Amino acid sequence: MANPFVTGSDTAQNPGTDLPVFKEFAWDFEHDRFLYENNGRHQIVEKNEAIKVWALHALKVERYRYLAYFDDYGIELEPFVGTGPNDSARSSELFQYIKEGLLVNPYILDVTALSTELDHKKITMTLQLETVYGSTSVGIEV
Repeated sequence: MANPFVTGSDTAQNPGTDLPVFKEFAWDFEHDRFLYENNGRHQIVEKNEAIKVWALHALKVERYRYLAYFDDYGIELEPFVGTGPNDSARSSELFQYIKEGLLVNPYILDVTALSTELDHKKITMTLQLETVYGSTSVGIEV
């Protein structure tokens, strides 16, 4: 699967895999923008930090909507918006969609929901990603 954010190749390999080191443009999620170095170039992050950036971007993209992305990139959130109550059954179904959307990345080996909070119209999940580099966690709010 191609990384839709950073192009180019790196000859450094991950131990025990045929995959190159995963790289991504650094992203400031608080301000929703790229991070830059002092010279104006994009900062590049690697390994688990890059996978977190990729995952959080993939969770923001509605699957099948944008021609700029492959069909396996993103998740289908529209079926959950305004169509039913946010309850534990619905959050389990949402988790399955999220897991399916993240596991298209060959660097992500497994996705586990560490916590799920239901607050009226909002579902907040903390996910643990098992990657080829170890584990990391991300949060999503729907």
